[in-house]
Amino acid sequence: MRPAPDENEPRAPRSAAPAVSPTAAASPALSPATDSSAGALRVIAGLGLLLAFGALVFSGLLALVDAHETDGRAGGLVGTGLLVLLPAGLFGLFAAALPRDGMSNTVRGWFVALQYALILLSPVLVAADG
Repeated sequence: MRPAPDENEPRAPRSAAPAVSPTAAASPALSPATDSSAGALRVIAGLGLLLAFGALVFSGLLALVDAHETDGRAGGLVGTGLLVLLPAGLFGLFAAALPRDGMSNTVRGWFVALQYALILLSPVLVAADG
C-alpha cells in the first residue's frame, strides 16, 4: 500500500492542454472539402434552374394537350403545378447565388433538395389535372 503524499513532496507536473492561438480560434477556417461541397451544390442548383425551365415548358405542353383533348379549360391543379415552379426557382437562386459564408452547406443542400422536389412535383400536378 502506498502512503499518502506529503504536502512538502514535489508533485509531477500535469500535462497542459495544447495551446491554441487566438487567431486560429477566432477565425473558423473551412477545409478544402467544405469549399468543394459548396461549389458542387452551387453547380447542382444551377442545373436545377435549367431543369425548372424545362419543367415549365413540359408542364405548359401538358396543360395545352389536356385542354385540347378535353373541354378546353384548365383545372386548379394546372395553376398549382405551374405556380410550384416559382419557389423552386427561388430556392435554386438562393442556393446558387448566396456566398459560401452566407449559407451553410447543410442549408444549401436542403434548398437544392427542395428545388428538385418541387421541379418533379410540377408536371405531376399538371398531369393529375387531366
